[in-house]
Amino acid sequence: MNIAVTPPARPRGYATIALSDYRSAQGPVLREYLDGRVVIDTGNGQVTGRPLNTAPRAHVWMPLFGNPF
Repeated sequence: MNIAVTPPARPRGYATIALSDYRSAQGPVLREYLDGRVVIDTGNGQVTGRPLNTAPRAHVWMPLFGNPF
């Protein structure tokens, strides 16, 4: 399955990816996929996963009722 990759329009920075409940990997972002996954360089190889240090998506009702917190 071939998933399109977003073009490098802005600096990507660093990302943290969860490997398990107790382990994570952090490194510079090499690639970003349209489904939200990123590829990072760990120094020992490349790892693909969903970044932990991104802002959560707002719920559908948030624009209607505002933030309850």
